[in-house]
Amino acid sequence: MIGFPVAVVFSNAFEWYAHRYWLHKYAREHRNSPFFAHIRHHKRVRTNDFADTSYTATFLQNEDIYFEKSSLVALCAVTGVVAPVAPFFTLGTWYCAWNYYRQHSRAHRDPDWARKHLPWHYDHHMNTNQDANWCVTRPWFDYIMGTRVKPDPAGGETNPLGLRLPAVVERPVNRLARRLLPRSYARLEVMA
Repeated sequence: MIGFPVAVVFSNAFEWYAHRYWLHKYAREHRNSPFFAHIRHHKRVRTNDFADTSYTATFLQNEDIYFEKSSLVALCAVTGVVAPVAPFFTLGTWYCAWNYYRQHSRAHRDPDWARKHLPWHYDHHMNTNQDANWCVTRPWFDYIMGTRVKPDPAGGETNPLGLRLPAVVERPVNRLARRLLPRSYARLEVMA
């Protein structure tokens, strides 16, 4: 059963890595690769105030959405290999792939929802610096890796978990995060 939460943390780390290195760095260097679909996605989002109408089409009608969905299915197939020995890990990665697409597509169909529920992803697309804020579902690895950049320090999420927490829980979480991740918070405070 420990495999499910391990998969959730692993998936967030993979989301950060794949977004930063495959979808941005590699795509910029190899314009003919299928990863360049992500650069086109950025252009559509920047010109449409965060909206991307591609997400209203079915995946067979739009090659960029087809690439995103088929990549998630391929990743699920890869983690499916360990299902006999780690079934909860496999289920966790499958849940994370589904959740990633659900949140990402909703965010770009409803920018107001994204501003409220995924401010780190909104900041990734709409900041002047699009080489930060790599996580989509939760900002965990952006905080861990020191890549969370907020244009407005008072806006966005109120804790590094990206969850709504009661104040009695949020205060100690924030204190612990500041102690464990001082470089991330130093960078956030410099940006202020």
